[in-house]
Amino acid sequence: MADDALHETHSNATSSPTLWVGLLVLTTLVWSNSFIAIKHIVAYVTPLELVTLRFVPVALTFVAWLLPTHGREIWHMIRRDGLRLAAMGLTGGLLYNVFLAWGETRVAAGTASLIIALNPTFTYILSTLFLDETFAWHRAAGLAVAFGGLFIIVRWGSGQEVALTDLGYALITMLAPLSWATYTVLGKTMVSRYPPLLVTGVSMTFTGIASLALVRPSLIAQLPGLPLSFWGAVLFLAWPCTVFAFSVWFGALRHMPAGRVASFVYLVPTFAVTFGYLLLDEPVTPALLLGAAVLLVGVWTVNRPNRSPRA
Repeated sequence: MADDALHETHSNATSSPTLWVGLLVLTTLVWSNSFIAIKHIVAYVTPLELVTLRFVPVALTFVAWLLPTHGREIWHMIRRDGLRLAAMGLTGGLLYNVFLAWGETRVAAGTASLIIALNPTFTYILSTLFLDETFAWHRAAGLAVAFGGLFIIVRWGSGQEVALTDLGYALITMLAPLSWATYTVLGKTMVSRYPPLLVTGVSMTFTGIASLALVRPSLIAQLPGLPLSFWGAVLFLAWPCTVFAFSVWFGALRHMPAGRVASFVYLVPTFAVTFGYLLLDEPVTPALLLGAAVLLVGVWTVNRPNRSPRA
């Protein structure tokens, strides 16, 4: 009886909405600093090498965490849906991080975070095309508004003249949320059949394994001479930004409505622009603030639930 009471008390504590709100705010703070960490890392290694350095520790962590207790279930998942899990690892892990890191070689961290805010918009587009989600005109209008905000950010947000090559890097960065949206659509059916944490752990482990193919002898020779700040940024991306943040995210989805959890994404650009200003001296111009407001209004419009009872 005492054990049952203790278990019930623990269950009630972990299902407290206040606790999960606090953890989600902490998660958005962590994610907002990931853009700064990426900016620091790509000053030393290529975007492809960043993926390897980030996801090998992630893969090892998930293997050590999940395999001893869920080994049979993981093997069953791989046998039935190995190709889909590998595709999720390719899009949500490998391509997302390559495009983001590549773009951030020329795009400010705060600007990159605002471009990533298009993620729910791309998810809606792909869901409409491939998951038979109902088309809504207000969402189409939201798409136009969101891309208008993005244009303001890229064209005038920095307060400096924008070269054609810089626009190209902004477009490369935009491929990152498109990759993540593809990962989300691919995983839509997976999380209905398997625990979300296992789906994430297995797909990210595939990313870590695939990234080993990107290792070059020159990278191995370079590693001993890299500063401690570099390794701190790598481990920050691997553990707080991936293992911890994903665990919180899927834990919150079990105890809170999905729409409410998703709304916390909109805190990321706000925090990222602030930290970019404080830590990297990135300018916060009126055009950047205007573009950010327009973009976020557009993204919110795209993801606003339909009001009709049928929807």
